[in-house]
Amino acid sequence: MLFFGTKMICPVLHATLKHSLRRFQLIRCCYCTSPKLSEKNGTIELLGKTYKTDHVTNIRSSLIPKIGIGLHNMKHHPLNLLKRQIVDYFYKNFINRQKNPVFSVYDSISPVVTLHQNFDSLLVPEDHVSRKLSESFYLNSEYMLRAHTSSHQSDLIRTGLNAFLVFGDVYRRDTIDSSHYPIFHQAEGVRLYRGQELFSKMNITGDYQIFENGEKNETKQPLHTKEAVMILEHELKSTLENLAFELFGKDVETQWVDAYFPFTHPSWELEIKFQGEWLEVLGCGIMEQELLTAAGAGDQIG
Repeated sequence: MLFFGTKMICPVLHATLKHSLRRFQLIRCCYCTSPKLSEKNGTIELLGKTYKTDHVTNIRSSLIPKIGIGLHNMKHHPLNLLKRQIVDYFYKNFINRQKNPVFSVYDSISPVVTLHQNFDSLLVPEDHVSRKLSESFYLNSEYMLRAHTSSHQSDLIRTGLNAFLVFGDVYRRDTIDSSHYPIFHQAEGVRLYRGQELFSKMNITGDYQIFENGEKNETKQPLHTKEAVMILEHELKSTLENLAFELFGKDVETQWVDAYFPFTHPSWELEIKFQGEWLEVLGCGIMEQELLTAAGAGDQIG
């Protein structure tokens, strides 16, 4: 399986998309005049559903006109153009024997998720900083605005999917600066493999296995063989490096940095050199087998 979550940013597209930006400024005003959220009698009405408020409710009034706008699905919007570039890359480079795209695309899933979807299904510890009221937007003790598109991984895997992309708006209580904003957009990619499918993809023959009863270390999970992990790491990094070249140009400088995420191990971040500094553009890794097993895909690996 391949997994990545990336902020949908593309500095090098800035100059070529100025014409779209002005058009969007006019479109955006129309969307923002229609409130998506209102409070009355201890309830919140959001995107056609009603939620009871409680002691953890912390939705900002400034979010009212912005939740669920779906900029990434607005024709001619820079985020939509960027989404189309990403989709085209996967459609072009990953096709099955019938010449159809391997990856399916989901770009209209509601940003309202349960705490279980956003945290528990991804093995996020109870004491993790992302669960704090100061970090995430809560409708109540059960529902929140998704903090990442990873919230939908388990549900989609549970339906039997083994290759998909998710695009959507995500919400975090970030302090606004040059690279942070309370609302941004992410692209998510997942790819699952069974047994010999992984090895045959790389034209490797022999009695190789993807699972073993081993020990966890810095390079692998206890149930994964080192051979399977090496192939997955190569597949993952080459796929995402080539995506970076597709988006930012073939001459862009890239580097990989070891990282930590509760739902992947090992994990990495990809950085690109932008205006003389390293800029992190995505996080990725091999999904925790516990997550796959819980989603009904314990016989597959990432």
